[in-house]
Amino acid sequence: MQQATDVKTTNVKRNKRYFIVFICVLIQAIPYCIAQNLQSQMQTPVSQSGVVSEIGFTLLYFSGTLPALFNPAIAKVYDKLKIKYIYVLGLTIAGLGFASYGLAQNAIMFNASAICTQIGTILFTVLSLPIMMDHWFPGEGKGTALGIALAGGSLGNVFLQPVTVNLLANLGWRGTYIALGAAIIIIGVPLALLFIRFPKSDEVVVATSSNKSNGKPARAKFDGLSDKENDKNPIFWIFCAGCALMCFAVVSVSTQAIPVLGQKGFEPAKLGVAGSIFGVACLIGNVAGGKLFDKLGSFVPMVISGISTIAALLIMAFMPNGSAIGFLVPICSGLTVYTITSAPAFMPADVFGQKDGTMKMAKVGMSYALGCSISPLLFSTISSKIGLIASCILFIVVGVVGYGLNLYAQIQAKKMFAQK
Repeated sequence: MQQATDVKTTNVKRNKRYFIVFICVLIQAIPYCIAQNLQSQMQTPVSQSGVVSEIGFTLLYFSGTLPALFNPAIAKVYDKLKIKYIYVLGLTIAGLGFASYGLAQNAIMFNASAICTQIGTILFTVLSLPIMMDHWFPGEGKGTALGIALAGGSLGNVFLQPVTVNLLANLGWRGTYIALGAAIIIIGVPLALLFIRFPKSDEVVVATSSNKSNGKPARAKFDGLSDKENDKNPIFWIFCAGCALMCFAVVSVSTQAIPVLGQKGFEPAKLGVAGSIFGVACLIGNVAGGKLFDKLGSFVPMVISGISTIAALLIMAFMPNGSAIGFLVPICSGLTVYTITSAPAFMPADVFGQKDGTMKMAKVGMSYALGCSISPLLFSTISSKIGLIASCILFIVVGVVGYGLNLYAQIQAKKMFAQK
C-alpha cells in the first residue's frame, strides 16, 4: 500500500515538472520566437522605407549579441531576485525593446532596440531557462528537458512567420513591431507570474539512470571548481576558445545554407522546401540533442556535430548546381542545432562541474556570442572576395580547430577532476 502511495506521489511530482517544461515551450514558442526569429520578415519593408539601409539592418544581428558579453554581470541578478521576477523583468524589457523598433528613426535607434531586446532575452531564456531546468531536473533528464523547451522556438516559427506577413500587410512594419512587442508582454508576463518558479523541496524528483537495467551507472555529477578558481583554469579558457571557433562554422552553415543553395541553382520553390526541411530538422535536433547530452555527456554529441558541420560545408563547396544533395545541408545543420542551443547551457556544468554553474554558463555564453555574432558577416564578406569554395574550406579549417580545442579541453577536464 505504501509503495503504491509513493509511486503516485512521484508521478504527481513528475507531472508538475513536465508542466513547467510545457510552460517554457510556450514562452519559447511565442515571446522568444518574436524577439529572435522574425527579423528576416522585417528586413525588406524596413530597408525599402529608407529609414535604415539593408546593410544597416543586418548590423542588428551583430549589435543584438553584444549584451551576451556582459553575461557574468547580468548573472549576478539571480542572487538578488526570484526566478519568477527575473522572467517578468526579461519579458518586459524584451517586449518594450522589440516594440521600440517601430518608433526608431535611424540605424542608431534600431541598434539600441536590438541591444534592449537581447538583454531581455538573456534574462528570460539564455540564462534563466537552463537554471530552471537544472532545478526541476537535478538528476538525469536536464538535457532532454532543455531540448524540448528550446524546440518551442522552432515550433513558433511555423505559425508566427505567416502571422507576421499578415500583420505587415495590414499594419505596416512600424505597427507590426509594436503589436508583436506588446504580444511578448501580454502573453509572456502572465505565464511567468502564474507558473514560473523553482520546485519546493518536496517536489524534487531525482531521476535514476535509465540504463540501470543494463548495469550502466548514471553519469557522475560533481561540484568542480568555484568561479574564481575556474578563472585561473587554462583548460576552461581553451574550452571557451574552442566554442567560439566552432561557432564560426556552425552558424555560417545555419545562416548561409539557403543563400548558398540559391547560388547553386535552387529555384524559389526548392529553396522553400529547403527552409521547411531545416525547420523540421531543427525541431528533431533540439529534442534528440538533449537526449544525447543526457545519455552520453558532452563529448560524443560534439563529435557528431563536428562531422555533420564539416560535411555540410563540403557539400556547400562542391555540390553540382541544382543537385538534390544540397538538401543535406539544411538537414545536417538542423539536426545538430543543439550545438548552439542546448550545448552552451548543458556543457559548462557537465564538463567543469555544478559549482557556480550560472557564472560558468555565462562565460561560455560570451564565447558563443563572439562566434555567432560575426560569423555570418565574415562568411559573406570572405566568399565575395575569394569565392565560395575557398571560403568553405577556410571555415572548415576554423571549425576543425574549434572542435579540436573543445574536445581536447573536455578530455583534460575529465582527467583533472578524476584525479581530484
